[in-house]
Amino acid sequence: MKGIIQRTMQQSSKKSHIVFASILGNTLEFYNLTLYASLAAIFADIYFPNSDKTLSLLASLATFGAAFLVRPLGAILFGYIGDRLGRKKALGLSILYMGIPTFIICILPGYETFGVMAPLILIISRLAQGLCAGGEYNGALVFALEHTEKDSPGFVGGLITGSCLMGSILATGTAALVTNSYFPAWGWRIALFLGGVFSIFGYYIRKRLAESPAFTEIEHKEKVLKIPLKTVLSKHLRSFFLVLAVGSFDGILTYTLIGFLSIYLVTYLEIPFQEAASYNLAGMAACMVSCPLFGHYADKYGAKETLVLSSILIFGLSIPVFMTLNATHWFSILFGHLLLGLLVASIIGVQPLFSQKLFPTQDRYTGISFSYSLGVGMMGGLTPLLLTMATEYHLALFTPGFYLMAASVVFLLCLLFITPRK
Repeated sequence: MKGIIQRTMQQSSKKSHIVFASILGNTLEFYNLTLYASLAAIFADIYFPNSDKTLSLLASLATFGAAFLVRPLGAILFGYIGDRLGRKKALGLSILYMGIPTFIICILPGYETFGVMAPLILIISRLAQGLCAGGEYNGALVFALEHTEKDSPGFVGGLITGSCLMGSILATGTAALVTNSYFPAWGWRIALFLGGVFSIFGYYIRKRLAESPAFTEIEHKEKVLKIPLKTVLSKHLRSFFLVLAVGSFDGILTYTLIGFLSIYLVTYLEIPFQEAASYNLAGMAACMVSCPLFGHYADKYGAKETLVLSSILIFGLSIPVFMTLNATHWFSILFGHLLLGLLVASIIGVQPLFSQKLFPTQDRYTGISFSYSLGVGMMGGLTPLLLTMATEYHLALFTPGFYLMAASVVFLLCLLFITPRK
């Protein structure tokens, strides 16, 4: 009896270590990925100078979005490694290689010094970051949920999703700190240097983890697929389209919150950058804390049912969110950020549990990572750019709310009418 208790405690401790390491690694990697969004306005002046400030900002945001366009390629690459050679190896490589372009951006001279090579190298570096990100988030989820199995997978998935927001909060907070007047003009480079160091530390943490038991089992049974992507597209196409829809909606919501709202406040409501960053931090914190709560709710009542309810709420509350932001009183702006943070969490905190059940072990890493990254790549990375253009050229401050409403309708229809293969 004593031996059984000890083994149970050891297994529980091992699972807790896996979850903690997944959270920490994901936090560090998303710090690097989203730091650019917090510094987009600064990069616009340094790397894309133009007499028209709007065009300069749009060029900087397009570079931000470029990283998301290559995420699906990264998902194919790291998905292949994860399904063929192991989850642990894929996750270790993704976080290590994320640090290289981060260090390059850290030391990259501006346009005035380096000419056209400066924005070109910046774009290439962002593409490299996007490639690594394609194998990160969903890979970490697959890895952790395969370890925890039936031990509250929705809650665990919500925790790991929340860690993405933690990385974004760290990036936003660090960017706000190093761009403060107390720091020199090049202070933003400190934030990037820290990101490169974080990548090395994250690699060390992941190198010490045990492989996923689910992958170890299929490896021992010699059931590892030679070309997992082929199986995804031939046998699990409906699951592919469902996760594609989830990734698209997830990307729209997330990058409205962490990529567009600060631009919206500074550019159209003329709120100082430091104050806008504070509101943005509050919205991301609300989202981060709420993700595991919505994941726990999905454990009890079902992932699909929770997503359906959440999409209906987003449809009804998108316009009120931007109405509160435009009230210009500090409390209404804060409330708008907190409300949007909760709405975003109601989707992104549930999607790990929903997606994990749609693919078998043999092609799970590739299936989830590729379809999700393709959705985020098509819609998420471009959302700040699209919303800025729509608001700028239609001169309607509620335009982003209508965009979210339309996205929620499309997502709801996908949930209701696409049935995955049993």
